[in-house]
Amino acid sequence: MAFFHARTALYALLALVTMTVFTGQHMVPPMDRDESRFAQASRQMLQSGDYVTIRFQDELRAKKPAGIYWLQSASAALLGDADIASYRFVNLLALLVSIFMLYHIGLRLYEPATALAASAAFASGFLVLAEAHLAKTDTVLMLLVMVQQWALMQIYLHRDKTTAKPSAHWIFFWTALAAGILVKGPIAPAIAILTIAVLIVWHRSAGWVRPLRLGRGLILMAVICMPWAILVTIATNGSFLDIAVTGDFLAKIQSGQESHGAPPFTYLALFGVLLWPASLLLPSALLHIKAMLAQDSTRFLLAWLVPFWVMIELIPTKLPHYPLPVVPAAVLLLLWSVDRVVTLSPLRQKFYLASQYVLLALGVGLVAAVMAGAVMFGGQSLRLAVGLAVIALLFAGLAVWQGHRWIQIGEYRHLMGLFTAGILVHFVIFAGVVPQLSRIHIADAAAQNLASSGHQPAAIAAAGYHEPSLVFLLGRDVLLVDSREAALFLAEAPDGVALVEARQQAAFLDMARRLRLRLAAPEQLSGYNMSKGQDVVILIYRREMFDATSDNE
Repeated sequence: MAFFHARTALYALLALVTMTVFTGQHMVPPMDRDESRFAQASRQMLQSGDYVTIRFQDELRAKKPAGIYWLQSASAALLGDADIASYRFVNLLALLVSIFMLYHIGLRLYEPATALAASAAFASGFLVLAEAHLAKTDTVLMLLVMVQQWALMQIYLHRDKTTAKPSAHWIFFWTALAAGILVKGPIAPAIAILTIAVLIVWHRSAGWVRPLRLGRGLILMAVICMPWAILVTIATNGSFLDIAVTGDFLAKIQSGQESHGAPPFTYLALFGVLLWPASLLLPSALLHIKAMLAQDSTRFLLAWLVPFWVMIELIPTKLPHYPLPVVPAAVLLLLWSVDRVVTLSPLRQKFYLASQYVLLALGVGLVAAVMAGAVMFGGQSLRLAVGLAVIALLFAGLAVWQGHRWIQIGEYRHLMGLFTAGILVHFVIFAGVVPQLSRIHIADAAAQNLASSGHQPAAIAAAGYHEPSLVFLLGRDVLLVDSREAALFLAEAPDGVALVEARQQAAFLDMARRLRLRLAAPEQLSGYNMSKGQDVVILIYRREMFDATSDNE
């Protein structure tokens, strides 16, 4: 009966998460930079019918393999290729399957109620929900790593059963690993190798790995991965794999790529925020490390989590989503401690409770930061953005209250209340506040301006503001040029429009004078470029009555 109720509650959780993420995916405009690059490249793949090479406009995009582009193209083919939500839908499906799968992994470790709590903790996490709203690789990769690690865990936990029947776990392992390679290159193999290596060292034996069937597995992996690798190598004369390995992967290992460098222990410092509200359970989990090392199931989870976490802490390039493939293991370990009591001295008990409340209060701090962002970037939607941030703060207060009750009496209803309130906090942030931050959605404002002008331009050029969201919203054919080229563009395209960033205006007008162009008084859009961390002003120029040779600029 308990199992039935837990399963019913699981379906309710899946419905709540579906509503949360689906709404947010439709509300948030395309974000820079990675999301818009992925979505635009997937759209071009669908439109061109070329499912081998990956391009953003005319540039070869060799950052990631083709797997995520295939999935996003298929989603866009079904749902329409104009809306960014069509490309994000893949991540909603991946998240729902991940929640369902984590529940069933949890049943291997806990009672159904605790497995449900683990799924709710996972589904309420800031990092998990944030990534599910974006058309990127990481949520899909997380699911594939979960499948891979589940299969590996089954083999590991049954290593001493000499009468065990042959199973197909090795097929799941190698298939998921190969799919992970096609989605994001070496991450899935790295996690598998690190997990296996740690467990081999721990047991001083590699015999338990035999059911993975290394020879057959490598053949299966090659059958899945090699056809595309060969085709893309032929199509690009070897440049795709060369750029992917030396220009992307090795560059991230050697130095902080694209100004994303950060010192070691950055992720550890951010742990409380990235996994909030489940991070409330961190102090309790740390008290049970010794007990975790004594059990096979939790030992496996530690081997999944710790080596990869150490690796990304040591890599100079730091991005918030890097820990995502090991978040399921972290959440399962956090929930492992909820039914276990440790006797502490009065002084340690006070420190333990204080640390729990600090982690619980991080949610309020997170929403306070969101409110500050609403004030800074709300622009024309300032009142609505701040109002929604206040609602998020109220839900955060509810989460804190439920967490407080959980700390006091330890009832599951309060723990589930905490995680449900966490989902609502993130729902209001991602589906409410973020879409209303009009100052950061500059490309969306430009696209809406052109759409409402009543005269669709024959062609568009942009000078100084070259963010990928502009390309996704205005189309592949938008020209990304410099200021002088923008003036030449208007000379050749009388019905065109030039979007000129204010820093480029003087050079643009100088060339316009030389070309004797007559320009209409420009419309002006202002905002904040999150990618570059600077204020921007975009001037929308058309050829009309305004004389660029006059002094009125």
